[in-house]
Amino acid sequence: MIRILQFLLVIILVTGTITFFASLNSRISGEAFGYRFDGPSGLILGGLVLLFLAAIYLTHKIKDILALPAKIKAKDAATRRERGIAALTRGLEAAAASDGEDAAHHARVARRNLDNVALTRLLTAQAAQLSGDNATAKESYSAMLAAPETEFIGLKGLYAQAIAAGDTAAAKSYAERAFRLRPNAAWAFQSVFDLGLDRGAWNETREAVIQAQKNKVIDDARANRARGALLTADAYAESDPATALSEAEAALKLAPDFTPASVLAARIAMDEGKTGKAAKLLETGFAASAHPALIKLYDRLYKDETPEKRANKLRKLAEKNPTSDEAALLKARAATLVEDWQGAVDALQAHVTKTANPAAFSLMAKAAAGLKGEAAAQVWYEHAAAAPRDPRPGADGAFHLTREGWARLIREFMDFARLSPPPIEEATEGVPAEEVQLLLAPPPVPEEPEEPETTPEITEEPLEDKEATDADAPKDVTAGEDDGSLHDDPDGDDHIHDDEEAERAANAARGVS
Repeated sequence: MIRILQFLLVIILVTGTITFFASLNSRISGEAFGYRFDGPSGLILGGLVLLFLAAIYLTHKIKDILALPAKIKAKDAATRRERGIAALTRGLEAAAASDGEDAAHHARVARRNLDNVALTRLLTAQAAQLSGDNATAKESYSAMLAAPETEFIGLKGLYAQAIAAGDTAAAKSYAERAFRLRPNAAWAFQSVFDLGLDRGAWNETREAVIQAQKNKVIDDARANRARGALLTADAYAESDPATALSEAEAALKLAPDFTPASVLAARIAMDEGKTGKAAKLLETGFAASAHPALIKLYDRLYKDETPEKRANKLRKLAEKNPTSDEAALLKARAATLVEDWQGAVDALQAHVTKTANPAAFSLMAKAAAGLKGEAAAQVWYEHAAAAPRDPRPGADGAFHLTREGWARLIREFMDFARLSPPPIEEATEGVPAEEVQLLLAPPPVPEEPEEPETTPEITEEPLEDKEATDADAPKDVTAGEDDGSLHDDPDGDDHIHDDEEAERAANAARGVS
């Protein structure tokens, strides 16, 4: 509809113009280039308009003819670019599929058709790597460092090559340069972080973590845990106690649940005679994360106190984290100090049925010995000996870690807020509740057999016979010890024989000849 309207408007405009020129009655005369002309003004003006329009049309066509070579060249360049982009795409796909030969072929096609050398260098380097041509790959990556837009990609490629070749010094240089160039790049930070941990450069690695935290590469929680762990590792390597204490306390501000920092800070404070400060550090650390190392150091802190005071201190520590398994062990330990054996059993009974813990079994042995004697403790000592050791670092009360150990611990704590990965084996089950009840049950009291009541028979013998018997009795029989009378016992020989046998058996058991 709009096109029809436009066509009608053009017709009206043309018709109006012709009518206007035709209605002019004047004439125009003049002389130009030695020629005289004279005619109606409408005809002359109309001719001039047509001549002007024709000049415009011819100018436009001449311009198109002159621009034709450039258009042909631009079209050819566009065709080559499309061909090069297609080859680059297929080459990257081949590189992703680890097809080095196909990737190299498409890289050559892309180089012939693309003027942007930087794009083709990346594909060339990847294809060379897949083909095992490390020299060509390194050359391509190194050439990419000259252009600002490809420098970062080149550094990443060179870093990967250096790591594969085991050249950690070159890898460190490339990673640090990439991190300075792009501090918000996750791989650059991770590379600097990993290399710093492997070298034990705790302070340098901590600075990288701070930079990454500022640029939002890692979240604040992970960054604070990493910084706290790195400060603690540096503190353990520090020879000056004051500096070590300062770093450990700074670590606890960033990561209050990092047990190695609590143990180190409390140990230094204890060595300086600051018992109250050491106790507060251990109690705060235990509230954040119950760990055996904290318990051992806390118990050592009050080893010179009376058993009652030590028991009260242990109960106080248990209340800082009452739901933890270590709290049950603390309560049992406190009970054994004051010889409350039944209290120790009550604290441990649920724990020993849940998991096999050597410390719990040992405490249960003490309680069983107090309740039923040393023989009753033997089975619990056997359970303690057979139970698996605590896999947590520092379970023996101290953190004596190697550089590699600290590196693993820092990574684990930063990423998962724990000191070590969970064990690959399932936890050993504890002692069944029925067996616990049986082992702790009081021994049965043996019932004394009731002696049957017998009524002695009284037989009357003739007096003459009895006197005769007494007179005929042999004189070498055993005489009574009390009144010197003789005892007539028909079974006397058997009793003497049994007593001698029992005595010989007893002597043999005692090793007596």
